[in-house]
Amino acid sequence: MSKAVPIKRDIRHTSVDPAWVDLYGHMNMAYYVKIFDDACHDMLSAYGLGAAYTQAHGFGLFTVDARIAYRREVTAGAPLEIRLRIVKADAKRLWTSLEMRHTEQDYLAATLEQLAINVSLATRKAAPFPAHLDDILVPYRS
Repeated sequence: MSKAVPIKRDIRHTSVDPAWVDLYGHMNMAYYVKIFDDACHDMLSAYGLGAAYTQAHGFGLFTVDARIAYRREVTAGAPLEIRLRIVKADAKRLWTSLEMRHTEQDYLAATLEQLAINVSLATRKAAPFPAHLDDILVPYRS
């Protein structure tokens, strides 16, 4: 995970809803996925890859691989910061890395490494990103 400070469009804040806490007194694992997914969708909109992209162009990002590492528990009401980093992109794929941090106690709670593919909603098959995204994605191509 990069030590670079993310830019503002790559940071979101939330807190642990008490309804998400399980029998063990910490946030249930399913809600880590929800928080990461909601934040990622929101942050990727700033890159032109959100709902407006889907509605205007008929493409969407489908997650094909996701790996979560649970580092330290969070409890009801815990303030969280989610950070996104685009790791890499190619013609049809986007690799992202997200961090979840407890903001009051300043610790890393979880990470998510994710691979998504660009899919045509008309054909339901992987498709190249449209050329209008080159300015955004080319810097991440290796």
